[in-house]
Amino acid sequence: MSRKFALLFSLLVLLAVLAGAAGAQSGTFEVTDLKGRTVTLPSEINRVVVTFNMEEYFAVAGEEGIDKLAGWSHKYWRGRRNDAYEAFTAVYPQLKDIPDVGYNGDISIEAIISLQPDVVLASATGANYNALEPAFDNLRAAGIECVFFDFHAQTIEKHTESVKLLGKILGQEERAAEIAEFYTEQMAVISERLTDLPDEARPRVYMEFSMGPSQYGNTWSEQMWGALIRDCGGTNIAAGMEGASVEIAPEQVISADPEVIIFTCSPREDVSDNVVLGYGADESLAREHLEAYKTREGWADLSAVKENKLGALYHDLSRHIFDFAGAQFLAKQIQPDIFPDLDPEANLAEFFERFMPVKLDGVWTLSLK
Repeated sequence: MSRKFALLFSLLVLLAVLAGAAGAQSGTFEVTDLKGRTVTLPSEINRVVVTFNMEEYFAVAGEEGIDKLAGWSHKYWRGRRNDAYEAFTAVYPQLKDIPDVGYNGDISIEAIISLQPDVVLASATGANYNALEPAFDNLRAAGIECVFFDFHAQTIEKHTESVKLLGKILGQEERAAEIAEFYTEQMAVISERLTDLPDEARPRVYMEFSMGPSQYGNTWSEQMWGALIRDCGGTNIAAGMEGASVEIAPEQVISADPEVIIFTCSPREDVSDNVVLGYGADESLAREHLEAYKTREGWADLSAVKENKLGALYHDLSRHIFDFAGAQFLAKQIQPDIFPDLDPEANLAEFFERFMPVKLDGVWTLSLK
């Protein structure tokens, strides 16, 4: 090989190496989201906008999560779940100053574009998806893609797919795999013990969103909590009613004579005598308000009241990566003889200790039995 040719060859190799390095820095990768959309993202994700599932984001992102967060939907927590807002801003005060991009129908596409994120992480649910779908072309023209996750389907498959997808996007695949494995194992505790449970062994269950004893909150038919009742060993007295979240007449509850009654609970600014559970909740006050439901007109003769089988759980122990604790609590309340050793709050505490940036404080489940 001549010296001239050798120099030319070396130069070509150097150019190829430099081109490869530049390509690696400006490279891309593809993901398929929970809407079945395949999108191309930059290889390094450093700026993220989150419009939903903030707890899932922080669980997967780990310590780097707060530094990558360029914008988020403040109303997802503040006002709607103020207990979560207070818990997370106590650990990350800077969350208050990270720009708000709006919530569901009020999401601002202009605000998102102005932040120039590498990706928008959003929920596949109707309101969140419908707010972003018309703007796909405008966002893409600005170099921004949306990726959708689905924790609302309430299936192990969708939960684990979603968390693993988050891991791939955020460069935390190993951590996401650990979370998915933990979740799958916790849910298996329920399904394995309830295999082949006959219908006659399933007690009648009534669930209600807590709005205080003086007014009936909504219940659920075939979706959300309604769907979980059967999975957790019970018979839903509202099954077959039209709609997902439904209004039920007091007379219908009394006529059905539920054997187990469970309230789902969140802080509300417009109600003072509801049961409040979640971050920072007071157990004695929650218990006092739960006891008060026994005084409802016509409830003294209900089987659940006579047997003191009333319980309550944090409303957002559903449709989250830690909702295994809500399902476990339901199973234990509905089938106590099958789950005598199950400790949902201990399992939830382990999840928070391993994966969440905030401590598990307050009260998340409560039983009068």
